[in-house]
Amino acid sequence: MSNKEKKQENDTSEKKVEKILYGVHDNACFACGEKIKWNTIVCPYCKTKIKLG
Repeated sequence: MSNKEKKQENDTSEKKVEKILYGVHDNACFACGEKIKWNTIVCPYCKTKIKLG
């Protein structure tokens, strides 16, 4: 296997991470992805408890 083929294999196996930036006081729920306020304790959409800190 050539170096070019190895590089292509590594490139396709890497996972791409999409980052969502809403602002200083908004975040995304890690469970459902909905936009929530930064100080939310329980997601109003999926009822998942959000750990603060």
